[in-house]
Amino acid sequence: MIIIPRLARKDLNTPFLHIMVQGVNKEYIFYNDFYIKKYLKIIEDNISKFEITIMAYCIMNNHAHFLIYVNDINELGKFMHSINLQYSNIYNRKEGRCGVLFRNRYKVEPIYEIKYLINCIKYIHDNPVKANIVLKCEDYKYSSYSDYMTNSGCTQNEIMNKIFGKGYNYFKAFKRNFDKRFMDIEEDKKIYLNEYMESSICFFEKSKEKSLVEIMSCRNVFKSLIRFLNTDCRI
Repeated sequence: MIIIPRLARKDLNTPFLHIMVQGVNKEYIFYNDFYIKKYLKIIEDNISKFEITIMAYCIMNNHAHFLIYVNDINELGKFMHSINLQYSNIYNRKEGRCGVLFRNRYKVEPIYEIKYLINCIKYIHDNPVKANIVLKCEDYKYSSYSDYMTNSGCTQNEIMNKIFGKGYNYFKAFKRNFDKRFMDIEEDKKIYLNEYMESSICFFEKSKEKSLVEIMSCRNVFKSLIRFLNTDCRI
């Protein structure tokens, strides 16, 4: 049985987070090889500056997925701000545009169980197949799928080795554990949303240092909670 290790945590309920960024108005902000490679290069240049670990990724045409390990949400915020600001400046300059490039800030989905951790990795890698861009995950160049099939890159970081050990057979794990209902099928969505909403409320309570009763008694803070849930729990 694989158990997610109890590692130091500050403002997060879990250090394992599924992050999604998307172009404003769902625009194709990664519409060719040049821009995707540029975004990946910016990520590579910034990763050592912040205390985060990228466990999986996939860059699509109008959005990108990351599975990130981070102990301090402030580090995540600084990292995402840095890479998206740098990319926005380059993109706007080359495209002759100005203004916001990314929709909202970024979406965060906490991962609490090893099953969902594996499912999330598979879900991220499966995006190009679901979008009918390629027939198989291995045919898509801009994801970490090949790392998992060859036990290289993302799979060799300290966190992955601590959880799975070296030489783990991810192919078998994906085949055995992947449930296609993960974040997709309506019948499973209500159960997932309820669990996710509970964790999001808990996160909001900690960030405000108030109980739910105290939050509900303060009109402005309660409105902030509603806005947070409307953004954070929309799948």
